[in-house]
Amino acid sequence: MAKLELVHGLPDGRRLGYCEYGDPGGHPVVALHGTPGSRYKFAIADREAQRLGLRLISPDRWGYGLSDAPRGRPRLADYACDIESLLGALSIERFGVVGVSGGGPYAAALATVLAERVSKLALVAPVAPLDLVSQRHGVSWFHWFAFRALPRVPGGVSFVFSYFRGVLAVAPGLAMRTKAVRAGRPDRELLAEPEISGDLVKAFKAGLARGVMGPAIDMACFSRDWGLDLSGVRSRSRMWLGAMDRNVPLPAARKLTGDIPDLDVIEVEDAGHFWITRHYRDVLVWLAGGPGRRTN
Repeated sequence: MAKLELVHGLPDGRRLGYCEYGDPGGHPVVALHGTPGSRYKFAIADREAQRLGLRLISPDRWGYGLSDAPRGRPRLADYACDIESLLGALSIERFGVVGVSGGGPYAAALATVLAERVSKLALVAPVAPLDLVSQRHGVSWFHWFAFRALPRVPGGVSFVFSYFRGVLAVAPGLAMRTKAVRAGRPDRELLAEPEISGDLVKAFKAGLARGVMGPAIDMACFSRDWGLDLSGVRSRSRMWLGAMDRNVPLPAARKLTGDIPDLDVIEVEDAGHFWITRHYRDVLVWLAGGPGRRTN
């Protein structure tokens, strides 16, 4: 049974909010939402995780939902320290990681900083280092602008996400239709499904309930040097990309194969950014099966 409103106290007094889904006694998997998003992102995977014997731990990231933002200019590696504190409180030593979209960089940070503890790393339509984004390559103009220019405009990220937050509050259907306009055909079809659209609205609203600090921190972290030695990843790693994804630059994501050792890449034809909303099982089955450590 899902546990939806959990809070962990971090050593510096900040709160880290999270949910648990799936099998409480199963293999732990830290499940990281996109930008924006929240702890509710993986609610749709609750039953499948339970059947597969996985315990999904889904935190609100910095500034989202129930989680407080750190002071200063946090880096991706700092997030691994917060998750390490949470896992210590839960008496968890070994765990898998899945990061979707904007959760991808944070998942990579966990697999790097806590390399000896991560069993498997799953990346789904991940944001890649933005210094690899040199051309538009099929990304929508909005997302191209968001990745390349918006982080350099003072207050730009906060303005854009504040506008989205406002529309989401008064006209959630319009907010989702706006996202669909920028998407490719597979994503437009998925976003037209009331169940999927409703789940996304719930996750977005929860994540932005206290403001837009979360996405502002995300975009700042993505646009700076990640400061991660991805060659230090020791777990089995797999990445899923939708061939028709217009949200993240696919060439940049593909270049992660040169940084993460033995990264297995699956490109799904006729699929977009939100492919996972109908295919959580594919990712969870991989996370649940077989040994995690590389033998070489």
